[in-house]
Amino acid sequence: MKQYYEIKAQNPDCILFFRMGDFFELFENDAEIASKILGLTLTSRNNGASGNTPLCGFPHHASERYFPKMVAAGYKVAVCEQVEDPKLAKGIVKRAIVEIISAGTSMNEAILDAKAASYLCAILPQKNTIAFSFADVTTGYFAVSESPIPNFESELARRMPKEILVPAGMDLPQSIVEFARSENILLTTVAEEHYEWKRASEVIENHFKVTSLESLGLDGQVEKTRVSGAILWYLIDQKKSELSHITHLELLDLGEYMVLDPSTLRNLELVRPLNADDVRSTLMSVLDYTVTAMGGRRLREWISHPLISVRKIEERSEAIAELVANPIVLDELKLALREILDMERLLGRVGSGRANARDLYGLGKSLSKAVKVAESLSSLKSPIFHALAETLLSAEGKGDDILKILNDELPITVREGGMIRTGADAELDRMNAEIQDRREWIASLEARERERLGVNTLKVGYNRVFGYYIEVSKIHSDKIPPEYIRKQTTVNAERYITPEMKECETIISSAESRIHDAEYRIFCRLRESVNAERHELQQIAEAVAETDAFFSLSVAARKRGYVRAEVFEGTGIEIRGGFHPVIVSANPDLAFVPNDVSLSPDAHRMMLITGPNMAGKSTYLRQTGLIVLMAQIGSFVPAESARIGVVDRIFTRVGASDRLSRGLSTFMVEMIETANILRNATEKSLVLLDEIGRGTSTFDGLSIAWAIFETLHDNPKRAAITLFATHYHEMTTLADSLEHAGNYQIAVREDGDKLIFLHRILAGACDSSYGIHVAEMAGLPSEVVRRARKILLRLEKSHIDPSDAKQVEKMREQPQVDMFASPDEDTQLLLEELRRLKPEEMTPLQALQTLTELKAHYAK
Repeated sequence: MKQYYEIKAQNPDCILFFRMGDFFELFENDAEIASKILGLTLTSRNNGASGNTPLCGFPHHASERYFPKMVAAGYKVAVCEQVEDPKLAKGIVKRAIVEIISAGTSMNEAILDAKAASYLCAILPQKNTIAFSFADVTTGYFAVSESPIPNFESELARRMPKEILVPAGMDLPQSIVEFARSENILLTTVAEEHYEWKRASEVIENHFKVTSLESLGLDGQVEKTRVSGAILWYLIDQKKSELSHITHLELLDLGEYMVLDPSTLRNLELVRPLNADDVRSTLMSVLDYTVTAMGGRRLREWISHPLISVRKIEERSEAIAELVANPIVLDELKLALREILDMERLLGRVGSGRANARDLYGLGKSLSKAVKVAESLSSLKSPIFHALAETLLSAEGKGDDILKILNDELPITVREGGMIRTGADAELDRMNAEIQDRREWIASLEARERERLGVNTLKVGYNRVFGYYIEVSKIHSDKIPPEYIRKQTTVNAERYITPEMKECETIISSAESRIHDAEYRIFCRLRESVNAERHELQQIAEAVAETDAFFSLSVAARKRGYVRAEVFEGTGIEIRGGFHPVIVSANPDLAFVPNDVSLSPDAHRMMLITGPNMAGKSTYLRQTGLIVLMAQIGSFVPAESARIGVVDRIFTRVGASDRLSRGLSTFMVEMIETANILRNATEKSLVLLDEIGRGTSTFDGLSIAWAIFETLHDNPKRAAITLFATHYHEMTTLADSLEHAGNYQIAVREDGDKLIFLHRILAGACDSSYGIHVAEMAGLPSEVVRRARKILLRLEKSHIDPSDAKQVEKMREQPQVDMFASPDEDTQLLLEELRRLKPEEMTPLQALQTLTELKAHYAK
């Protein structure tokens, strides 16, 4: 316990899993916490004068099941192992922390999403900027950058790290703290000394084995050096290894990508659904035909990071177009890719010293199939595919070098033998040959003894406790020869050994121990040789991932009938026959109505879209945003044709949401997000605004919406391409008066008392919000619908603000048949209801019921 307390004191922020023999034990507060999370029985041990100590534990081989549960619950796990052979220990067995596992450093497959990166992030806030670094210890990804805080928040939302490192004692921007809290991201405090420039520089130089930061592009980059050194120190300290698979540091340039703030990422549902259960609602789910986990992660990154360079967009688009036109190559790629494992994470296990024989074998097989991928790409003309094929061809022979050493059937552990193929090592073959006769003698013993004794049920077996034995059932005890020595008694049989067996077992056991040691040494040499080529192997893995991402987008384009978009440097959007990719994918039988978009700085660059709720305004806004985004990742798009001017940012204010945990109402969230748009939109941005102002009173909301629309039109710095959907049809007069704005409507048709949504965007204004019609369609009781029509009629005639209590009370005091309606109004409403009736379609009973309802309501 003294040893336990010393190690616990060194790791006070961790749950300490303490190895004792074949078990991991937890004590005191750690035991109480873990027992609840892991479902373990909480017991206690007598600790002398200290009294009883809470205790729980589990077999060490179950750690792969229990560790992830603790990490998922938000705790850091310190794994304390026995670091010497108990048989050789003098006194207490030496123990040490061999790994610390946290949300951002776990390499356990049970806690990882195969098609999503597992990022750790470190930040260093300055006055108006922030230096930050991202690392994925499972693959070796390592990047650093510095940017304005809003741009970092965009990147934070795109990468969604599992854990964020922050310097001790430093105040963080409130927006980052709130984001981490809302997304359950672990915030970990790191001692300020690890952010010091000198110490950070030493960590980086030692890891990359360089004498100067200049070779890494960090010369003179003080904040970038500090933050990347801190995250690298943390990873090495937690994993207790060199992490040699982290081979390079990427200087991340956020200026290469479209800016997508957290609101836009959420509203467009790019890679995460608004509703956690609705996994089919994301763009990723529609475009993801990747075959490998690596390809899935690369596609996810592309979707989250649309490009703004026309040249790079066209390069991708051209490559996809060539694959779309070559279905035979697509079939070949699918066959080759589906046999490739997650090479990036396998190399991560190699670089951190955690790879077993099965990992290396899988890497070998994958390298062999990478050559097949290169052969398929070699028939294509795109420069991108030429470069990928060249990288993939460098895998030739590397897989065979691994496979010729390892057996096809491999054990889980690396200490049990059975890993190395016959012929791979002459010395190992000689040792195996020396005991081959003994193994054959044991193998044939059962048949010989059955025949000699005349006992057909006699068995020769082996277990680790008793070694080899001959088992004879008790009913044949009279046939036991004198040279048999009783070894163990079971319920129905006796187990024996002979002197010859004992001698043979001793020879085999001694030889197998030497063989296992030899196999382990050969395996370690193989792992080291693979690790020595890690940089080249990582490039091959990245080429596989990129090829798979191209394959996925090409298959999606073919299966879903997408077309290649034209992307140009100017400003404007011209879409013909565009449709929402997710809705059409999730509802294949739906007759989706396609729509056009035509906006440019020279004509209308702002659309004021009116029409009833549920008619498709939000869908139209979202599909426009998705088409633009897809075009800028190089993907084909869901339309008959599309011509897209490069967009620097997409802003969305779509849908109602609150953040009650932060004390923010729906309307406050709406205003915060809109304020962000008005501060940061440019003439190259795309702004999608839906129902601004609905969270407050009618006149307040209308006034706010009106002012926002005017500002986006009149301010040249904010002159973005804008789609503005509203239920305030009063704003249509504003759009008519503005040079670069136009009125558009969602077409509907009134058929009697029914409202039919046509889902077609047409030029012109809609003169009604049809809210009462929609309420009626939703099943609102008829008496409520009639009441609403009366109130609406009076409000429209009197121009009353429903939020003005004095006006409403004055109306209530007026003598009238009902709350608002005068007899004239009743007559008008009755006539409207009569006009909507279709007697020719009614049964006599329905006609009688309708007449009864009308009489009851109006003939009071």
